[in-house]
Amino acid sequence: MSAPTINGNPFSVSSLPDDPQSQQRSGENRLNHLPENTNYIVLETQDPLKRPEKHTLKDLHVDLQEYLGGNTWLCRYEPTDIKSLRDLAFVKDAKPLHPELKLEPALKSSDGAARTVDIVLQSRADDSAEDISQRIQDSLGISPEDITIRDGNSIIRLTGNNDKLQEIAKIDSVGSIQQVHKLTFFNNVAREILHADVTGSSPNTTIFKGANQIVTVADTGFDTGDKNKTHEAFTGRVQKLIPIGRSSKTNDPDGHGTHVCGSVLGDGHSEKMGGPIQGTAPEATLIVQSLLDSRGGLFGRSEKTLGDLLREALDHQSFIHTNSWGPVWTEQLTYNNASTDLDNFVSTHQEMTVCFAAGNDGGEETDLGHIGAQAAAKNCIAVGSSDNRRKAKNNRFDAFKADGVVEGDPNNISWFSSRGPTLERRIKPDVVAPGTMILSAKSRDAKPSDQFGRSTDPAWAFSSGTSMATPLVAGCVAVLRETLQKDGVASPSAALLKALLVNGAVSTGKKVEAQGFGRVDLANSVILKGITTNKGYLEGELLDEDDQDEFVKTLTLGDLLMPDGPDSEAVTLKVTMVYSDLPGAALQNNINLQVAVGDAPSRFGNLGDRPDDVNNVEQVVWSGIPADDRETKITLNVSAPRTMCGDKQAFALVWSVN
Repeated sequence: MSAPTINGNPFSVSSLPDDPQSQQRSGENRLNHLPENTNYIVLETQDPLKRPEKHTLKDLHVDLQEYLGGNTWLCRYEPTDIKSLRDLAFVKDAKPLHPELKLEPALKSSDGAARTVDIVLQSRADDSAEDISQRIQDSLGISPEDITIRDGNSIIRLTGNNDKLQEIAKIDSVGSIQQVHKLTFFNNVAREILHADVTGSSPNTTIFKGANQIVTVADTGFDTGDKNKTHEAFTGRVQKLIPIGRSSKTNDPDGHGTHVCGSVLGDGHSEKMGGPIQGTAPEATLIVQSLLDSRGGLFGRSEKTLGDLLREALDHQSFIHTNSWGPVWTEQLTYNNASTDLDNFVSTHQEMTVCFAAGNDGGEETDLGHIGAQAAAKNCIAVGSSDNRRKAKNNRFDAFKADGVVEGDPNNISWFSSRGPTLERRIKPDVVAPGTMILSAKSRDAKPSDQFGRSTDPAWAFSSGTSMATPLVAGCVAVLRETLQKDGVASPSAALLKALLVNGAVSTGKKVEAQGFGRVDLANSVILKGITTNKGYLEGELLDEDDQDEFVKTLTLGDLLMPDGPDSEAVTLKVTMVYSDLPGAALQNNINLQVAVGDAPSRFGNLGDRPDDVNNVEQVVWSGIPADDRETKITLNVSAPRTMCGDKQAFALVWSVN
């Protein structure tokens, strides 16, 4: 079981003081009552919390706000009598929330340097952001010009040194203090590797290309900033260009955003570069949120958050959002308010699929991994980079010159691709896709560059990075969404789309820390009802009730095999379960996948011999199943071993036999 953690700080409840403000306080009162103006506690139970115990706590005015790991909860508790909680047989200990836990570890150094931070308020905070901001100005002497209120009055951004941040952490309504990191971009061969040409039952049936899907790209900008007079790859398919980093401009002098857009849904042709050049969803429609500011950074003076970007996309009926940007490397970052923002939005808008680049920090030294912040969110699809098949020399494509060059291996994970796991030990990236020497559309407002390869056509350019892999995956999501809608699923959930993508991914043979669940294979992910016989999917829901916290699906092996049997004597079963969890560094609703084949001992998702309490993506790969016994029963079980934070939890389940 994972240890409890707050803002990247592991702790034990027993080690915390009874009164964080005055640790020398004495007398019986010290043990029985909370300090004044303290409404947030951490509560540890003897065992996973059961439903009757949950109701008991509710009757005692305990509001369970976030599961922290290790049978420990962050709670709002307005009464002062804490002894009544400690006296409960199922409670191991309860203490006030310590201010030190509110500060990220990186903010605890005593170097005196001023840092820009986000002060995130507690859920149900007693004080408003305006009140806290005024209190900070009055007591700590921070200028109002250095303070802004963001994200619907739930975040205060300011600059201060360590001493001032420690004082701010003592304010009860403050939930966390997190350093603001500078953001950066993570800079038709790929279509072949991804098997992006998807058809129906025969070569003459429909080819799926992302029709009627709207994809939002949050990036530098788009071409010349004119949605009507576009680069040839996007003619007639740009719905809206939204300025964010600059007050009115949406053009792309950098070139990054236009290249990304082309990888999602570009549809062009170049005789000089070999013919058709397409993204993975060449019939989808585009919305661009231009993040580039006048200094070449992201967001500029805009106070919009990631949640605001997602909400804006949803308002325009765009259910796929792709992001090829993230924090500049300093160290591996924890699950933070950016992760929370994403997970909160997807858990409350379960039809929104969000893709994020894993990052280009694979060459950086680290104790565990590289992936953090946005890409560490549980509910996004974090995308790493695998190598392309193009012939190259010194990591560059040199058009039509083959002397001394080497063909890339799609099973290699790019050296720069950020590795997992996250600091929370979660599997990331989720998947990988080609990200080296990707040929895509060049912005007409960007200067020519041959850094990643020489193009002989000025309308097209090469680039490399997880930035390039991510939009290819976003286009695959658009195609999957199209196939589901044509099969009668009107509003596919992000969990179902992610489960299909992950279940269809193929192993590169590399470690999970590098490849996640494998390299995307779009054709292998598509399931067409009445046509695809060896695969299936469903969406279900667990309720926080004793008789409805388990789901069981029974399959018969023969129903998943061709009538005349497979070519081999044994087959491999793959089952993937995905759900969009509530925000929090730990799993808030821990549900588990368990698979049984015939009379063999069952296996749990990811770990095999025991349940996984860290990941909301779980997979069982069961090879060597004899194909001759067509009556073999396959049992898929999804259950909640611990009481859930909410009343219910939706999930998606996908299976295949090959």
